[in-house]
Amino acid sequence: MKKVIINTNVFNGVDDKLIENVSILIEDNLIVEIGDIDLSVADEVIDAKGGTVMPGLIDAHVHITLSAPFNVIDTMTREEVAIRSAKISEEMLMRGFTTIRDVAGNTLGLKTSIDNGYALGPRILPSMAAISQTSGHSDYRQNRAQERKGDHEDSPMMKLGAMKVADGRAEVLKAVREQLFMGASQIKIMAGGGASSTFDPLDTLQYTLDEMKAAVEAASDYGTYVAAHIHTADAMRRAAEAGVMSFEHATIMDDDIAQTIKEKGIWVIPSYFTSSLIAERKIPLPNEETYRKTERVGKAMFHSAELIKKYDIQNLAFGTDCVGEKDVHATQLNELAAIEQTFDTITALRMATSNCGRLFEMSTYQHPYPQGKLGQIVEGAYADLLIIDGNPLNGVDCVMNCDRQKIIMKDGVVYKNTL
Repeated sequence: MKKVIINTNVFNGVDDKLIENVSILIEDNLIVEIGDIDLSVADEVIDAKGGTVMPGLIDAHVHITLSAPFNVIDTMTREEVAIRSAKISEEMLMRGFTTIRDVAGNTLGLKTSIDNGYALGPRILPSMAAISQTSGHSDYRQNRAQERKGDHEDSPMMKLGAMKVADGRAEVLKAVREQLFMGASQIKIMAGGGASSTFDPLDTLQYTLDEMKAAVEAASDYGTYVAAHIHTADAMRRAAEAGVMSFEHATIMDDDIAQTIKEKGIWVIPSYFTSSLIAERKIPLPNEETYRKTERVGKAMFHSAELIKKYDIQNLAFGTDCVGEKDVHATQLNELAAIEQTFDTITALRMATSNCGRLFEMSTYQHPYPQGKLGQIVEGAYADLLIIDGNPLNGVDCVMNCDRQKIIMKDGVVYKNTL
């Protein structure tokens, strides 16, 4: 099946200028030519009417299975979690997100169902369970009366496969290998305290250097990398030494670790819109302690942005970190405006497209979608794209407005067309 998009300009995901007045040839699920296309080859012609073709949006930090506050998830069956996850996934696609990286959730079944046409949603690069030490950010027991005995996880949310506890080198190696067996594209660990969890103070260092190195070694042996939930500079220093290559949040940065991040090429995935909400106590949380921790995180995130600018850190990827009901996930597009306000328009657009594609390439042969490029409009890329009424380079408002997302295409299939 060959489709040709005509009368279009192109934001390719990288350059700060549009490619003007071109056509795009799509064969099955790949972009095969950009330029002056002979329409006689087309089975279908899509007239963009002067709109802008850009890559489908990518979110590198989602939690599709976490569709409620954690104490509420603890009351849900697997079936309820799965149904809610499928609904959130479909709504993400219809907001223009064609690929996501899930960094704590048992998403393999949903991913497989989407890939095989039994559910609607973006491509998913799963991490499966996020791994932490006992009394770490993945130890989501809701009170001190919940005990763990052997491999038994007394928190239902932990039983659902979003979180995993492992202590010591041997257990960490086993836990990482289990996630790889389950289909993880990359590994997620918790390298320090959490804002949303009750029993691990934000400043705790979680995992020894040897335990972190064990996670990195096991992931590296399978051609992929470790992403770490991480807030404090001391935790980041340890993780950098261990070889962790993706810092999720990287909130309380200092000059020393900012320099290290730049020198080592470590990726940073901040969440500015969510940070602004939690700094203003606009996200419901279970107790005063978590409110205090999240306020600190929310306010620190913007100071770290100044260090990112100072040291010209380029490995930045778009991540929303939305957790909760559908209305929380529905704020996903607001992160574009938050990044634009914090940095500029082109940074926001690159972070949500080509930068994520580059980050995902670190999964090498664990990458579940190796046939084409993600996050770019180039020959050989997947036909994951949006047609926007307007020029995104003039401001992200036109991308955030779903009424101006005239076409949503993923894998060569059109899921929305209001041209």
